Amino acid sequence: MRVLFTVFSLFAACYAYDAVLFSNQREIGGLPVEQLVKGATAEEPIVFIVNPDFTLGQFSVKANAYSAEPATDFLAKSVKNSNFHESQYFPHQIEASSAQVLTSSASYKSGAAIYILAGEEWTSMEQLAEELISKIDNSIGILTSTDAVYHESTNRVKRVATDEFDAASNSNSPSTGSPATGAFPFPLVLPPYNNTNLKVAPEANLTCLLYLEGVSVVVQQKNDKTLAYAAAFVPGSNLTYAYADGDVKCAKGTIGEFIFRLRLTLTQDIKGKQFNTDAFSMKSGDLIDVTLNITGDIFGYWQLSGATLHEAAITGTGAYKSAKSQEQTIGEVETRYSKINSVAGWALACGQTQAVFFPTDDQTVKIGIALVNTQIQTFNIRNPDAWLKAPHFTLQTEDCTGTFSAGSWMGIVSALVLIAGLIFGYVMLQSVQTMDRFDDPKQKQIVINVRE
Repeated sequence: MRVLFTVFSLFAACYAYDAVLFSNQREIGGLPVEQLVKGATAEEPIVFIVNPDFTLGQFSVKANAYSAEPATDFLAKSVKNSNFHESQYFPHQIEASSAQVLTSSASYKSGAAIYILAGEEWTSMEQLAEELISKIDNSIGILTSTDAVYHESTNRVKRVATDEFDAASNSNSPSTGSPATGAFPFPLVLPPYNNTNLKVAPEANLTCLLYLEGVSVVVQQKNDKTLAYAAAFVPGSNLTYAYADGDVKCAKGTIGEFIFRLRLTLTQDIKGKQFNTDAFSMKSGDLIDVTLNITGDIFGYWQLSGATLHEAAITGTGAYKSAKSQEQTIGEVETRYSKINSVAGWALACGQTQAVFFPTDDQTVKIGIALVNTQIQTFNIRNPDAWLKAPHFTLQTEDCTGTFSAGSWMGIVSALVLIAGLIFGYVMLQSVQTMDRFDDPKQKQIVINVRE
């Protein structure tokens, strides 16, 4: 039932706004949100509790709907313990121009018919609700997204933030020529909190981390009906990285899109080989500029869902062709075998991921990029202790290499087959019995008289 509810929520979110309603005094079953808002009074006010990323899936995670553990979240417990509660969705924004918008407990004034408790993400939204919901008597609480409620102040803030983000994105796009700074040594950490030259400070809404020690460049070339592969390992000692504002985008929470841009520059010439034969080369100063798009879904999983190779070029040797790739974007179909995936609350550690291949200016050649000795997580860990205040990786880590490899499984299955055959043969031998009599039962039995 939970799976059906979650699947329904996923499709409903594409066409409507999710909402969770709860009240202790008033029966709200079957009453649409629009009707409740129109009938709101100072004696029975409506309290919208909103954040930009609210979905029913987010609420389900906070309510521990997918585990046997009881919910510890204040809002989840409030909904569960309320006398009346239900979920709804509506296709249009709710007009609430007369509402009192509260972004802190100090701004609260009694007497309004509609309140909007506006948080930047779930934590701030929950804190506001915990401080204020008990002060507003006889209220009907409505958990929903910021976009679902129209109010001049909240929409103006949203437009300004969007304009600033768009400006930042445009200034960092390759087409504008906005320069990235530095040629910093590896290992690479994004956001670069460990780089004292950049002085990037942790922010509340940055909830992801990436660590990288090197890459592998893999070239795929189609020859008639066969595919030929050549690869070159590029360690961190042969790379530097640059950084520009906007190279990292972290969602507020575990649901949403996470972006990491890797601006890598070779410091030495490298050669790619097919077995022991030279196949391609790259020169010192060449760029490997790639953006990774990671998506966290409402089911609690995150994975590499797309990537863009901004610039990379190879010079072919022998039978291999030269090729160049610029601003080539691939989607989920091309990245599904990369092994860059995990679950919410867990980091991914990988000695080397599968290569993600991008088209080039030659249709028979593709350039693939694999991450070497990398760790990725879609959240930050912070500790109040002074020596652990900086964001760091969690100890809950999943390795991209499974417990059993293909060879291990082959050995295990082969051993089980042999053991099964041995047991079958042993049982068959144990079932062999000696005949009770050796003569024909239809003939007269042989009687031997023994005289003393």
